[in-house]
Amino acid sequence: MKINLSAIRHAAGRPTGNLAYRILGALILALSVQTAGATLIEYELTPTDGNNYRYEYTVTNDGTLGAGVALEWFAILFDPALYDETSLTIVTANPPAADWDELILGSGLLIDAAYDVFALGGGIADGDSVAGFAVEFTWLGAGMPSAQGFEIYDPVSLNVIETGSTRATVTSVPEPGTPALLLLAALAAAMLRRKRQDVAAPASRLVCSR
Repeated sequence: MKINLSAIRHAAGRPTGNLAYRILGALILALSVQTAGATLIEYELTPTDGNNYRYEYTVTNDGTLGAGVALEWFAILFDPALYDETSLTIVTANPPAADWDELILGSGLLIDAAYDVFALGGGIADGDSVAGFAVEFTWLGAGMPSAQGFEIYDPVSLNVIETGSTRATVTSVPEPGTPALLLLAALAAAMLRRKRQDVAAPASRLVCSR
């Protein structure tokens, strides 16, 4: 969903600094966030010893692959300039280990090393998540390990059908329900009407005085 802020500003009849306009813009953004999506791979980073760490991944199939389409094959990329690929070790517990074929694929010319994961069964159903995929590694970079690229594959055509970046697991914040958002929208609209009435009143009095 694309948001045309210029159109919102025009409809509000006020500059972007107007409080009611900002409320309306925030409400529309909140509604759009609820409907936006992409395959999501979140990671939790755990130090193990010195420059050694463990990534634990949660993979979510949000439906962007198609209604009813399972996520059956993905790979998470490890840049050999940042990760010692000889140290990459799969440490996934069961579950989910028994349901997936997991491999470490070495790097090549302009190709990153990869943690490659293929479903032995039905994969991750539309709308579901699977947690517990885990890899331990030695970090070669500066600072702390962070996001990685990933690829989603079609198991029939072998084509890459989606790419993205992992993101750190964050504590979820409950999203406001639609009724609450609609109530706030109504309040913002009332503020706009009141503001316009306040502006129009002096002009009407001026016309009457003439």
